[in-house]
Amino acid sequence: MTVPDSEKHQAWQDRYRNGYFLAPMVRVGTLPMRLLSLHYGADLVWTCEIIDKSIANCLRTVNDQTGVISYSKDGREIFTTHKDEKSRVVFQMGSASPDTALEAARTIENDVAGIDLNCGCPMKFSVQGGMGAALMEDPDRLCAILEALVQNVSVPVTCKIRVFDDEEKTIELARRIAATGISALTVHCRTRYMRPREKAMWHRLNRIVDELSPLPVILNGDICHFDDVQKARESTGATSVMTARGAIANPSIFRKESVS
Repeated sequence: MTVPDSEKHQAWQDRYRNGYFLAPMVRVGTLPMRLLSLHYGADLVWTCEIIDKSIANCLRTVNDQTGVISYSKDGREIFTTHKDEKSRVVFQMGSASPDTALEAARTIENDVAGIDLNCGCPMKFSVQGGMGAALMEDPDRLCAILEALVQNVSVPVTCKIRVFDDEEKTIELARRIAATGISALTVHCRTRYMRPREKAMWHRLNRIVDELSPLPVILNGDICHFDDVQKARESTGATSVMTARGAIANPSIFRKESVS
């Protein structure tokens, strides 16, 4: 069991403070996009969601010419990374099982800076498998997965959720998640059924931040320009923010003088 001591846990939490991060994105959060985002100033970058069963027990190989580290299974490449991002890449996992999640985490923990459990994806394939947003309706399973990871891996563990229509239900879930010992919580300020064209509800974050303090709380949703970072933090108290669509439109969004 690898439960971190209080000093190490504090250092892990500090990694998620005062940052501007690349959000996890299906088909977009690949190695080239992550490295480009880091080049332009992203403090941390999340991978796209990778299912635990896919990554568990993968074969790890290193390309001596490029330095690219590949994880593959049955001749299919599942995940690629590089030493240049090792200290700043967060591996996002989809899971519905504490045992499989831990098996997957142990496969890649030495090549990443952190592991994040996806509890917000509303896509059918994820929800039907008991993963993503389905975990928000099954808090016992969600917390069991987080506890298995927090207690047994050597890197920080975080979690990403959405909000419920019911604010009290959201707060109660956030409290339970925080009690597992995670190092940070990301909140996508939309419900499971809201689409990106619908305005993110930043105001729903204020109480979560207050309730979980001093745990870092990261805002996700409608960070489309560099100036939105300060606006979001001032209006919500968020510790850090992450962007998805903003980085797709302009990967240099992480610097004040972005490249047009």
